[in-house]
Amino acid sequence: MATKLNNIDLMAKEIRATLADFMLNHSRIEPVRPYSDEVICFTPEGDRSYAYLDDAGRKVQSSLSKCYDQFYSTLHPLLKGQPDDVLSKMEQLNEVVIRTIEHRITWSKNTQQALDRALSALEDQLKLITTIHEEKSRKD
Repeated sequence: MATKLNNIDLMAKEIRATLADFMLNHSRIEPVRPYSDEVICFTPEGDRSYAYLDDAGRKVQSSLSKCYDQFYSTLHPLLKGQPDDVLSKMEQLNEVVIRTIEHRITWSKNTQQALDRALSALEDQLKLITTIHEEKSRKD
């Protein structure tokens, strides 16, 4: 299991670096554009949207999405048999990262804030998996 955690840490390191590059060099957040002068768009998911990505940005986004999907797929079996509150927490953290990678509507004012939220969610996922691993090791 320790080797699996080491692999997860290596994957997370790559995701952190790629996510930082993606958010700081290819992304831009702006207020949601109103449909007209009289109508303002406001949703529960946020009041800001990401600008369209150029070709280089889409390429990084695609690579990052695949890398994160592989990472989360690696975590998923380790969650087997966990209580609902743990599964719910992991799903909430997953949603933060995915929303950032997919450039969904956000409350973040700028890309640094969005990056910080996504990195924090990623770190919390790692802490949760490490805690689960430690608890299983004590039981064995």
